[in-house]
Amino acid sequence: MELKAEEEEVGGVQPVSIQAFASSSTLHGLAHIFSYERLSLKRALWALCFLGSLAVLLCVCTERVQYYFNYHHVTKLDEVAASQLTFPAVTLCNLNEFRFSQVSKNDLYHAGELLALLNNRYEIPDTQMADEKQLEILQDKANFRSFKPKPFNMREFYDRAGHDIRDMLLSCQFRGEVCSAEDFKVVFTRYGKCYTFNSGRDGRPLLKTMKGGTGNGLEIMLDIQQDEYLPVWGETDETSFEAGIKVQIHSQDEPPFIDQLGFGVAPGFQTFVACQEQRLIYLPPPWGTCKAVTMDSDFFDSYSITACRIDCETRYLVENCNCRMVHMPGDAPYCTPEQYKECADPALGEHPCPGAVCGGEGGCQPHAQGFHTKLQEASNNSWIRLHLNSPVPDFSKVGNSISRGPCEKWTGATWEGPSPSLLST
Repeated sequence: MELKAEEEEVGGVQPVSIQAFASSSTLHGLAHIFSYERLSLKRALWALCFLGSLAVLLCVCTERVQYYFNYHHVTKLDEVAASQLTFPAVTLCNLNEFRFSQVSKNDLYHAGELLALLNNRYEIPDTQMADEKQLEILQDKANFRSFKPKPFNMREFYDRAGHDIRDMLLSCQFRGEVCSAEDFKVVFTRYGKCYTFNSGRDGRPLLKTMKGGTGNGLEIMLDIQQDEYLPVWGETDETSFEAGIKVQIHSQDEPPFIDQLGFGVAPGFQTFVACQEQRLIYLPPPWGTCKAVTMDSDFFDSYSITACRIDCETRYLVENCNCRMVHMPGDAPYCTPEQYKECADPALGEHPCPGAVCGGEGGCQPHAQGFHTKLQEASNNSWIRLHLNSPVPDFSKVGNSISRGPCEKWTGATWEGPSPSLLST
């Protein structure tokens, strides 16, 4: 009988009720919700509090999970005093793209209208504004009777007629050591034939600088050759009303974009430019959007906003004009003067590459050069005697100077009139 009773007790176990489970649970409030009492206000309030607490818990958990997958990060700024810095690349352009004496009859025939020297009937448009000597030379070159035009190439024209650094450079020093025209690398920009100091593309090691201040950087005296400036009778993208030098300070990893990022050095002033290097390291995905890989470009190996802009503009022109400008990379044919005037210049004026195209995803380690300028009149004849080792020329006007100190400073100057120009960095 006892054995049978035990079997009935074991086999007859009933499921535990929700009230029994709640009364033995350690979950706070559950015992009050599922009590053996009849439904009451007390049970309803406990249920409301329990559900509210559960909802808050779920919201907090969801928000934390979302926060985790947003990959938030902390921006950290470390100031480090460097014993030496790589001197930046300094690109300079004469605001006049073509020397008047180097414009041949064939050049004038093909590009005269582009330069606003001739109208569409191959005639000089306005003789009243012309210098008498220049007008006489121009009239002789514009006489196309029995003239047989020869093939014309814009790249060859820019290279041949652009200002030559060997003629422009009067004096050059870097940290007290003499430098020469051989230290400048030819580069083509929207301003034509320009020159870059310390480009890193000529096989020479990059120059280093130890400290800032005048005398610890680059000092250059240039002749802007204003007597070679083209007469300007109309506004075009290839001619300028101004005289002087355009300068851009940039890293060796990015191409110059001097027409938009450069600053002007005005004749009659010595310009001091304080420059600081900013080294920005962006985070790769999933924390950021930078690209740790090389730039997806046929023209540039490393990413920079300027490289992206030039790449974008080149592709846009090749697609819409079937040619490229002289300063653009690639193997597409160079635009003719007619294509410059009718297609290329207007196309670039439409801003084909807005900031959204090149301002978003970028390289993880681009460089940025920030600077500010301070103008000071430069009329120190003793400085000219010292650097030229010759009597002071009879300058009608004093021009521009640019210099760039080792880490933070650079100053410069140029002259117009008989036109020497001074740069100090």
